[in-house]
Amino acid sequence: MRARTTRFLGATAIAACACLTLTGTASAVAPANGLEEVIAAAGSDTTVDITGAILANANSAAAKAAWNTDPDNYVNVPPVLAAGQTFTVPADPFADEVVYNGTNPAPNGSSQGKAALKASAEAGDGKIDIARSSSARSSSDPASFEFFAFATDGVTWSSSATGSGAGLTLTLAQLRGIYDGSITNWNQVGGANAAIKVYLPQTGSGTLSFFTGTVLGFDPTTKPVTIKRFQEHDGNSIPAADRATAIAPFSIAQWIAQGNAVTADKRAGFTVNPLTGAGFNGSPVSGSAGSYTPAFTTAFLGSRSVYNVVDSRTPSYDQAKRAVGFDAGDSASTASPLCGGQLATTIQRYGFLTVSGPNGLSCVKS
Repeated sequence: MRARTTRFLGATAIAACACLTLTGTASAVAPANGLEEVIAAAGSDTTVDITGAILANANSAAAKAAWNTDPDNYVNVPPVLAAGQTFTVPADPFADEVVYNGTNPAPNGSSQGKAALKASAEAGDGKIDIARSSSARSSSDPASFEFFAFATDGVTWSSSATGSGAGLTLTLAQLRGIYDGSITNWNQVGGANAAIKVYLPQTGSGTLSFFTGTVLGFDPTTKPVTIKRFQEHDGNSIPAADRATAIAPFSIAQWIAQGNAVTADKRAGFTVNPLTGAGFNGSPVSGSAGSYTPAFTTAFLGSRSVYNVVDSRTPSYDQAKRAVGFDAGDSASTASPLCGGQLATTIQRYGFLTVSGPNGLSCVKS
């Protein structure tokens, strides 16, 4: 294999560095092995920004002094590249350099991230070591996958702040009616007289599978309704002509992170709105721009865990766990910084609720 190239960080990881704090607690998960490995994460758009912060932590000087002493290089692969943009994952002892571009697109969404991790494990090539996933284990996932739930997100419906659905609260029955085609105009739910443009995220999205499978409880593409697609959590990807009358699911955490300016603001004027009859009836967000916090509870039907997934067959499996997982018997002081609770403030800053796990850990393994 080719020697490892110069250390390279994704833009989201670089931007996150200013937001991080790291205590000196060392991780006991997989000791340093003397190899300078490149640990690449790919998949979910929902967690790409918080993962950038987590991996910037792993690449920090404090981490190199405490536990990443090889040091390994943790790289966060963006799910979508702008036209003409490329993203390079350097080579390491196991994998050649990988360049993502228009002809070799990066994994976009939870399903593609997990598929890339599985393919890498089966090939033993070390190209992808961590899958970002906003969906839980499925029956098609290999038994060698390990899911580490590290935060809780919420998914609710969104609409334009100045459009036909502005200021509305929908019931769960109304939301389902819009997506099954029985409600077609905003005036049927208290809004302006305008036909509703119904949007869902791109195929392969974990948000898509969660929203349709859990919140709606059915696949709208099997109903008499016209479905349009957008890049999840990106209001800019909805055509300007449709925004005033569009409805779309949106990650509450992503909306908060964008509103708090810890990541690029792609909301395009869309708000995350109350959904009653779904376990929580209030506004899903509190605070103001720059200091938004999640206000929903885990009783909300739209509440979901988000995960980092590793595969025990990959050559850098142990090193992946050093940043995002834990081993049996680990405590908060010996697990990865993420699962030891050291990044709780960062998780909250990015709009997520923290997780309480066994032995004082802030991750749950499944």
